[in-house]
Amino acid sequence: MKAAIFDGREIRIKEIPIPVLKDNQVLIRVKAAGICGTDLAISNGHLSVPIPLILGHEFSGIVVDIDKKVNPNWLKKRVTSEINSNIDFSCFFCQRDIFSQCESRKALGIDINGSFAEFIAVDSYLLHELPDNISNREATFIEPLAAAYQTFETMSLGSDDKTIAIFGLGKLGLLLCQVAIINGLEVIGIDHSDRKLNLAKNFGVKHLINNNENESVEGRIKKITGNLGADIVVDTTGNPNALKEIVSSCRSRGKIHIKSTHGLDTPINLTDIVVREITIYSSRCGPFHKAIDGLSSGLISVKDLISKEFKLEKITDAFNSYKASRDHIKTIILI
Repeated sequence: MKAAIFDGREIRIKEIPIPVLKDNQVLIRVKAAGICGTDLAISNGHLSVPIPLILGHEFSGIVVDIDKKVNPNWLKKRVTSEINSNIDFSCFFCQRDIFSQCESRKALGIDINGSFAEFIAVDSYLLHELPDNISNREATFIEPLAAAYQTFETMSLGSDDKTIAIFGLGKLGLLLCQVAIINGLEVIGIDHSDRKLNLAKNFGVKHLINNNENESVEGRIKKITGNLGADIVVDTTGNPNALKEIVSSCRSRGKIHIKSTHGLDTPINLTDIVVREITIYSSRCGPFHKAIDGLSSGLISVKDLISKEFKLEKITDAFNSYKASRDHIKTIILI
C-alpha cells in the first residue's frame, strides 16, 4: 500500500505492506484524512515521535477486513475511529473511564501508525459508524469536534459564565465557537485572518477582534465585558507567545482552557494567575457520539471549513500549503 512516512525530517510516499491484523482489530480502507495542528507540530520537529511514522488521526473510511474475534457486522461499514489505541481497561484511569489517560495508551498517528495511508488497522472498540448524511470529508472533523465538546465536559459552566473569548479561529477554534453558542455563551473570536473572522460571524459570533489592529486584544475584551475580562478564555492558537495576552484577558476568578498542542515551551505569568485566582483547564480527546450527533443533526456546520484538498501522493504540497497560508483552516487528504 501507499503510505506517507515521516522520517524525522520530511514526509515521503512509500510502498509498504498492508497492516496485519492483531486480535480484535479491523482493517480500514482510508477515504479521507485531515491534517491536524499536531501533525504540523510533529513535521516541524516540535513534538517527538517514534521514527519512522505514518501521521494522521482525523479520518474516515470503510472496513474491509476484520479479525475473527470482531463482530462481522462491521464489514463494509463506513466508519471513523477514536485516536487512543491499545487501551488496557484495567489501569487507574481506565477503571474511572478516563481512557485518554490509560497508562498503556498509544495514540494513532502520534505513537503508532496513523491514517495518511491507503489502509490502517485499528482496535474495533474505537470504531464509530457514520450516518449516511455525513460525508467522508465531513467525517474528518469528528475527532476535533469531539475535542471541542470535551472543552465543556472537563470545564463545567457556572451561573457567572456568560462570555468566552476564543483565541485562534482555525479549525478547532471555529468548531469551539459553534459549541460555545450551543452552550448559551456569548463568544468573542480573536484571529488575524479576516476570512476566519467572517466565518465566525456567519456562525453567530457577536464580537470579532482582529489582533493585527493597533488596539490591544486585552483592551478590546475589557470594553466588551465591562472592564472585567472574559469569564472563560480558550487557547487554540498553536502559538506559545499568546498565553501572556490570554491570561491578561481573563477576569479574576475566571477560567482558562488550553487546547493547543504545539509542543513548545510556553511563558506564563504564574503570579498573576495566583493573585487573581484564575483556574486553568486543559483537554484533548472527547465524546465522538456527541460530535457525530452534532454533525448529523446540522447543529454543527463544517463544509465551509475545508480550505484545500490533496491526493495522498501530494501530501508534501498539502503540508507546505498549510504552513504558508494564514487563512488556512483545514486541508483534507483524499486517498
